[in-house]
Amino acid sequence: MELTIFSVDYAPPELYEQTPFKLKLLRMVAGPDRPDYWLGELSKRLFWLKDNHRIQIDYVAVAARWQGTQIEVSVQHLPVGIAYITDHSQLTADTLDFAKCEYVAIGLAHETSDQRAPTSRTPIQAGTIGPAFNKGGGAH
Repeated sequence: MELTIFSVDYAPPELYEQTPFKLKLLRMVAGPDRPDYWLGELSKRLFWLKDNHRIQIDYVAVAARWQGTQIEVSVQHLPVGIAYITDHSQLTADTLDFAKCEYVAIGLAHETSDQRAPTSRTPIQAGTIGPAFNKGGGAH
């Protein structure tokens, strides 16, 4: 499965310039806090400026940010947490070790294995918050 990160927020300045970027999801691993982190290989290396050093990043760990959401086939507009893998021994480890990666950003991701363009985002118009702002279904 392929994931494309189309935008980032709360990221190192140089990451904004490198977005969008794609990663091939290699496998799911459990972390100390949740069972559904994904290790991904970047299709094109990213660079990271840390302590005045330019570091090349080949792999990342990603996870859906919101409870009840997950990285899956055909997912679109999914907020994800992004961490750079800083120790390549993480790639063969059974679980995610936070000491072997560095959390860097929130991203907005689409599953793009089939090369299909994501649909346009629409404002939230329904659900429990929409009626509070006179949007979507519910009494106005």
